[in-house]
This record gives sequence, C-alpha cells and structure tokens, in this order.
Amino acid sequence: MTGDAVGIKEKDYLIFDGDCGVCTRSAEICARIDSGKLFEIVPFQLISEGELGRFGLDHQKCSGQMQVITSHGRVHGGAFAINYFLFKHEPWSVLVLIIYVIPVLLLLEVIGYRMVARYRARLSQLLGLPACRIEEQ
Repeated sequence: MTGDAVGIKEKDYLIFDGDCGVCTRSAEICARIDSGKLFEIVPFQLISEGELGRFGLDHQKCSGQMQVITSHGRVHGGAFAINYFLFKHEPWSVLVLIIYVIPVLLLLEVIGYRMVARYRARLSQLLGLPACRIEEQ
C-alpha cells in the first residue's frame, strides 16, 4: 500500500507508521477518541513522498515518529503531535494544558515518547502486537 492513495487536503491529519504494532494500536486509540472525525488518521505508507514533501516531510521522518499536519499546513512531530491531537478533544485538552504549564512534565513526555519510539519494535513484540519492520538502532 504505497503511492498516491491519499492526498492531503485542508484538514488535520494524524500520520503514523502502519508497519508498527505500537504505532497502529496508538492510531486505533486515537480513532476512538476522535469520534467527531476532526482528523484523518492515515498510515504514512498511503501518502506519496511528493505529497509529504509539500510539508517538509518524507517517509523516513514519518517512520521515526507520529506526525500531525494541521489544516493550516503546520507540522507537529512526536510528543507535540500527540499533544496537538489531544488538545482538540475534551477532556484531554486539560491534560495537555497541565503538561505545558508544568515544563518538567513536557520534558518527561518528550523523553518518554523518544524512548517508546526507539524501542517500539521490542515493545510491539512484548505486547503481542505485530512487530515493526524497522531495524533497531
């Protein structure tokens, strides 16, 4: 599943690695939270490099961390992508505000996200999810 199957339009997009068990499970949770369908939740594998390039992204960047492309064309990656997504959904927006008001929580979130991203193949296996096709560093 690659190519130009999905073209990014003027809507918020949550882009994840569809080959990763942890990423896919996270996207499924996000889809349940997004009951109002504010976001298109799409694996990066369905978006062409050319389309992603319009926003300064490529498949490699998208495979490393979740991305949000806003309806205004801004890009948020990793923990900031999650925060943008959650901020758009009550009651999660309160949690995001607390994280930004207490900087140490934001730092811990960023570090935690990076750790999960780095070891996601192992985490997928431990959780009984489809293992990532990525090479561990």
